[in-house]
Amino acid sequence: MVSSKDVAKKAGVSQPTVSRVLNNPDSVKAEKREKVLRAMEELGYYPNLIARSLVTNTTKTIALISGTLKNDFFVETTDSIIHTANQRGYKTIVYFEDENGDHVEDYWDSIMGYKVDGILLSLIRMDDPVLKKIENARIPSVFFNRKPQHNNHYVVLDNVLAARLLTKHLLELGHRKIAYLSGKTDYSTFYERKLGFETTMQEAQVQLIPELVHYIDITNDDIERVVLSLLGGKERPTAIICVTDAMALTCMNVILSAGLRIPEDISIAGMDDTHIASHQAIQLTTIGHHKFEMGKIATENLIELIEGANDTGSLRQVILKPELIVRKTTAERSPRG
Repeated sequence: MVSSKDVAKKAGVSQPTVSRVLNNPDSVKAEKREKVLRAMEELGYYPNLIARSLVTNTTKTIALISGTLKNDFFVETTDSIIHTANQRGYKTIVYFEDENGDHVEDYWDSIMGYKVDGILLSLIRMDDPVLKKIENARIPSVFFNRKPQHNNHYVVLDNVLAARLLTKHLLELGHRKIAYLSGKTDYSTFYERKLGFETTMQEAQVQLIPELVHYIDITNDDIERVVLSLLGGKERPTAIICVTDAMALTCMNVILSAGLRIPEDISIAGMDDTHIASHQAIQLTTIGHHKFEMGKIATENLIELIEGANDTGSLRQVILKPELIVRKTTAERSPRG
């Protein structure tokens, strides 16, 4: 196996110079640095990352604990996070929630085993038991999209305003029988969107119809079951708000399969403005925000915490503003509605 001594000999430099090229390349003159890198390539040398981490007490690795891949929002933010981390010289180990509804605790031992320098979390409940473990481990952490109940570093959307914008849009179109489909409210996103929806309905003096409001496990089976019950119920809605685009797409499929038209029979709206929402065949009315920026800001804040840059001890809390994006799945209430 090729060693750093072999690289030093071939490049005509000392072994400490090779070490500096690996750990602090800017401290080595360009000419020597190029010799070392060329020797590494010709010899097929790969540094022992485990050994380096023992010396430097850093792995240049962060863990990302994200929501499900079935939701394009998490696919898009993950792309942003990995890209930003790479630019800053960090690698990312990614954990996605699977169909079993994982929680952070399910990944904790693995994360600790990798000796990561920091953690980005979206798969977090407001009062998650793992928060104590994160605190005890003293690992820099930043929450994105979802946040815990108590003060932490986070980058999130103004979810109350997001739901208010969408609800107000449907009310202005004349809808009063508005159904609301959400995940369980132990996640901050769903809890805050619930507040925005309820407050806006109350301010408009529009009565909430209990049969039209559902907080469910956001699996396709549960969404399909609820939508079918809405279509067959006594209080059939004229519009449906889904708290994610992924839910809205499943909802649309059920409605169209039942022979109804969107938006002529029922208006549908989602949240997140995922890439597929703007597809010409879908054109979903939704709430947009800067997903790439959310991932980028969260990653940069985490790395600054890891590296102690401008560490004042103050919390880094960023709230992004939502934007209503009106497309073709919402329209004025049908006279029959």
